[in-house]
Amino acid sequence: MARGLGCEVTLLDPASVPLAHALGEQVGRVLSRAHLEHGVNLRTGVTVTEVDEGGVRLADGELVEADEVLVAIGSLPNTEWPAGSGLTVADGLVCDAYCAAAPDVYAAGDVARWHNPLFGTSMRIEHRTNAAEQGMAAARNLLHPEARRPYAPVPYFWSDQYDMKIQAYGQLRGHDGVAVMEGDLDERRFLAAYRTGDRLTGVLTVGMPPKAVRPWRQAIAAGADRLPTSA
Repeated sequence: MARGLGCEVTLLDPASVPLAHALGEQVGRVLSRAHLEHGVNLRTGVTVTEVDEGGVRLADGELVEADEVLVAIGSLPNTEWPAGSGLTVADGLVCDAYCAAAPDVYAAGDVARWHNPLFGTSMRIEHRTNAAEQGMAAARNLLHPEARRPYAPVPYFWSDQYDMKIQAYGQLRGHDGVAVMEGDLDERRFLAAYRTGDRLTGVLTVGMPPKAVRPWRQAIAAGADRLPTSA
């Protein structure tokens, strides 16, 4: 966005390949090349120690000059309010598969850490789509306890970066393997599948039509341990 406004941009990242921990090195390099080609000064493997007057101070003492500094280091859930209530807090308000933190106490959105039975693990998701869907699920279970249903979504997020439309479904973090199944990385038009153990757990697309990802999303929702037959 800053580059689109004509600003000079320096991007500092402690990782050798940005986003590799979540998306894998192949995809991370694609996004890195896009930044470089659009004139971003990308510096990886550097550690920021403080925001100083006039810029950002690195661990080696260098001052990276800047008029404006955007710090993107993640967030912490606001869970001070239930302190002493008896509710369990651990990087969010801990809930079961029904979004219940205790009898008649339900949570949804960024603050809720619930057990997603589809992936067999607890999750706390900070995406807008999840907040809306989980809010409806929690409300249904609260109002109709006799017909409660587990909240087991396939998480989704999207991002527009330069001319790239990026969409991701499932759980990409902690994957054991990633493979490009359709398209080409160099053309920035591809579909990458993510595997955890023997199971398909995520898919990421760049510049692909919605119909390309549909069978993959369905396979994740079905708990598939093999790739869609259309691949």
